[in-house]
Amino acid sequence: MRALLPSPPGSVLLAGPRADPNVQALAQELAAAGHTVTLANDLLTGEPAAAASQDAVVLLESPDGRREDVLRAAHRLLREKGRLLMTAGPDRASRELVIALSEAGFVILKPERGAASAAVYLARKESCVVREYRDGDEEQILPMFCRSFHVDRSLARWRWEYRENPYGTLAISQAFSPDGRLAAHYAGYPVRFHRAISGEPPRTLPALQIGDTMTEPSLRHLGRGPTSLLGRTVRHYYARFCESRVAFNYGFNTGNIQRFSMSFVGARRLESLPFHVLDLAARPLAPPNALLSRLAGYRVERIAHFDARWDAFFHRVSGAYRLLVERDARYLEWRYAHCPDVEYFIYAVFRRDELAGWSVFRAKGERLLWGDALFDPRHPAAVRQLLARVLAAPEHRQAKTVETWAASRPAGWQEQVTGLGFESRPEPDDLGLVFVPFGEDPEEDFRAHLYYTMGDSDLF
Repeated sequence: MRALLPSPPGSVLLAGPRADPNVQALAQELAAAGHTVTLANDLLTGEPAAAASQDAVVLLESPDGRREDVLRAAHRLLREKGRLLMTAGPDRASRELVIALSEAGFVILKPERGAASAAVYLARKESCVVREYRDGDEEQILPMFCRSFHVDRSLARWRWEYRENPYGTLAISQAFSPDGRLAAHYAGYPVRFHRAISGEPPRTLPALQIGDTMTEPSLRHLGRGPTSLLGRTVRHYYARFCESRVAFNYGFNTGNIQRFSMSFVGARRLESLPFHVLDLAARPLAPPNALLSRLAGYRVERIAHFDARWDAFFHRVSGAYRLLVERDARYLEWRYAHCPDVEYFIYAVFRRDELAGWSVFRAKGERLLWGDALFDPRHPAAVRQLLARVLAAPEHRQAKTVETWAASRPAGWQEQVTGLGFESRPEPDDLGLVFVPFGEDPEEDFRAHLYYTMGDSDLF
């Protein structure tokens, strides 16, 4: 423990039973090393020392039951950048300690996330605090989002994403400066993955789709890597919303955030995004013969809402996709039918009155984004039937290209897309899929079976 204290020697307050021989022995050891030692039974009785007078505070008893008050008292007693040492408990207590330290204004130095459990936690006093969302924080979140991404997000869109998700709300961690200014933000929304692999019974895996990672530019110099404002915010988020709560989180990030996530917060990169483009001038998609389509029983409709047929469809085809976000009616209705500020074009293809597949599109000028899709592999012709009908619709005749992410899983899907004339190209923003395991490590399953689309991100 002595090795974790400031060097050169400084003022140290030991909080623990004064009569305890171990406390006395530690006090003598520290004094012999040149530290000025103050003993206190606890930090909440009387005034053990003047505010901002200590270089280190050592808590020799767990402050369970009054943790927040004790940590605030320690923060008040410490000089800026002063050190706090305290014992760690079992896994659950450690997670709660990470949250409490973050919210009291400390940055955790040891143990780092992923390290073996340690006997002592080491933290450092900082001026900014990290906490979860509180009502009204969106008044600062929305302007920061605009400054960070140069996109205006409406309050309705924010509420839809973080308050109206059917599977969970307000998974948001934030750092604030002493004057109450939002300094860093890390958030995600819950999704459920369906896993049906190797003959095992299907499982539902809770996960978080991460987005809106941002730091106030004028405060990015505070700390580095895991001790930066964003690093501290991520650590609070992992303890509060991820550990023992989800199987994994995932996101679609640019190079800078990818490197930060992989270097400092335990993320892994799965792959570059499988960006594909159909140039309609060079390779126009000829519509299927109308008579043959009718004889084959195909019918394409534009729809506005998802109903029980989509539940039955997902149950029927999900086994062929192995691992993917649960695209049931409840999720799809929230994701596409209720999303404000975006016009989605939703189409379904039927064969003899049975749903054979569906897709969601979004127009961006002369680009048509093919953002989500799920088809019954028993009806491979349904893909061309649907896409040709979409491109022939009056509302899409201005499209010069169609863009999509065509994953290589399940087998044959990417080949089916390229068979329509799509070409693989580098993703314009160098986006990649990254993930962080929590309840289980999904990497092997991801590489073998994960199906995803633009719609599985917050970018579509």
